[in-house]
Amino acid sequence: LPGMVVFYLEEKTGSSFWQFQRMVKHITGWSALFSYYGYGCYCGLGGKGTPVDDTDRCCLAHDCCYERLKQLGCQPVLNGYQFHIVSRTVVCDPGASCLCGWRACECDKQYAYCFKENLPTYEKNFKHFSGRACCGRHKLQCQERQGVP
Repeated sequence: LPGMVVFYLEEKTGSSFWQFQRMVKHITGWSALFSYYGYGCYCGLGGKGTPVDDTDRCCLAHDCCYERLKQLGCQPVLNGYQFHIVSRTVVCDPGASCLCGWRACECDKQYAYCFKENLPTYEKNFKHFSGRACCGRHKLQCQERQGVP
């Protein structure tokens, strides 16, 4: 198309865990490990209680998406996938990955964009949330809308 610059980047290797890190960096400009791991009550391993804000709700929803994949017999953290960045948009490659990998990519994509939408309300005080013990004892139930793409 005239006047349109297309940026194309292909990401190929690694587990879903590492691909999600790359995807978050491409979409938000922030490191997933340094900016989101340990954020609030749900970002990182495990999670329980009430999410502290919309960014934390993204993490809860991402956990739920992965739980649904596990129910389908997938291993979303381990299933690798490929994605492309075309004109600053993530495109999961359905042909180059197993179905579980493609679904993990779609989960990751949905919640990486959720992080981007909530950048304006990201609260640095919730990073390495010292109040994780105050989050509560019980994990919230996943909602149907947090299902598999």
